[in-house]
Amino acid sequence: METKRSWLLYWLLFSSVPSFAAEHTGYQDWLQHKEELAGYAAGPTGYYSIQDMRELHPGSVAYLASSKKVDRIRWSDKSVKNVLARVDYKDHTAVISGPGIQDTDLLQLPDRQIQLPNHLIVRVSFLHETSLKVWLYNPTLPVKRGFKSLTFFGYDTRGVLQGIFHRYETPAAVSYLDSRDEEGTMYVVGTLKVQVDGKSYDLKTYSYQKSWDDIEALLVLLRDRTSGKTSYAGGRVAEVHFPPGAPPERMTIDLNGSYSFLCAHSSFYNCPLVLATRIDAELNYGEKYPPLFSATKAVVR
Repeated sequence: METKRSWLLYWLLFSSVPSFAAEHTGYQDWLQHKEELAGYAAGPTGYYSIQDMRELHPGSVAYLASSKKVDRIRWSDKSVKNVLARVDYKDHTAVISGPGIQDTDLLQLPDRQIQLPNHLIVRVSFLHETSLKVWLYNPTLPVKRGFKSLTFFGYDTRGVLQGIFHRYETPAAVSYLDSRDEEGTMYVVGTLKVQVDGKSYDLKTYSYQKSWDDIEALLVLLRDRTSGKTSYAGGRVAEVHFPPGAPPERMTIDLNGSYSFLCAHSSFYNCPLVLATRIDAELNYGEKYPPLFSATKAVVR
């Protein structure tokens, strides 16, 4: 009897090791994920360091006027006195120039950004194939705005879902109006069948890439019963990563790693809010409502 009891105890202890190890790994990944997101949010070019943004079309110029009050510097599309910097977008170049600044094509820099003499940072990113966003960052703003950290639901293994992925051999283009009423395009690359609270969902999965040679992650855009209450009204994003062009048929999606659309943190972002799939359940996983409400509240169409 004692031998049987000892064997049973041994089995109970060690049969749980694989699941415990998986849970521990998931938890550690979640901690790292939170740290990385918080670092990005408060970083020199993070969400809460954004001071201004302007969209540039070919042939247009954005100007910054010099000012003793650095926090008040903003972009202008009209020529200004005491120019701090200007960005000229033409002929597939985005050249920044100004006093003490060597003329530089920002598009040729690895990170497409440069620090100005007053420590503000200018960066460019593509909005569409023919238009740019020119960003102005002030690395001191997160502290001045009282940012401490992003907030998350606690880690919960129930947020780790197993799904069956049905791949579309030819990704289907979807056009939409984003949060800034700009036209955008994403590609539906397949559907992911999962069970949530006993109900089956075929979730559309998206990518900004249109060729499987370039696709190495799926984006699942979700809205649920927490949206607008304890999480961002516009929804959240969950990702699944894999080797380029080789998504597995059976895949795991961890909602603990889901994050708010960037529009939760700044109205300067363009977010595909209208593409979010509604889940009729409380998904108490991932990022909660943003800690600073000065950014924006989603207008959900």
